[in-house]
Amino acid sequence: MTTQAQTLPRLDPHLVYFADAAGSLAMGAGLLVAADQLTDLAAWAMPSAFLSVIGFLLLPWAAFNLWIARSARPARAAVAANIVGDFAWVAGTALLVAVHATGISGLGMVLLVGQGIAVGGVLALKLLGRQALTD
Repeated sequence: MTTQAQTLPRLDPHLVYFADAAGSLAMGAGLLVAADQLTDLAAWAMPSAFLSVIGFLLLPWAAFNLWIARSARPARAAVAANIVGDFAWVAGTALLVAVHATGISGLGMVLLVGQGIAVGGVLALKLLGRQALTD
């Protein structure tokens, strides 16, 4: 008797970079438009300019993700740099949570932790697909 091993379908690793590009563009634009309101909503002591700068930086990050997503075989160094960027984002989020845990509203904490978890999930998918993307 023979048995067939079932495997999960392999998704194109480019898809996570397309999703990251779209999410980064939306988040960047949202932060640029609503930095003041989000700072007030989160009851964060940091100036709203902090969120504006983050929003501005997310725009080239979105372009970088789109460039990788559209490249048939992106350079290993580009993929590695992108993964390092996501690691830095998650680490920065953890640092912000630790430093501002007592000075931010519950909703602000949910938003901060939520986006950190989302980036962590994207990072995990990028790590799973990096070899297939660059081979």
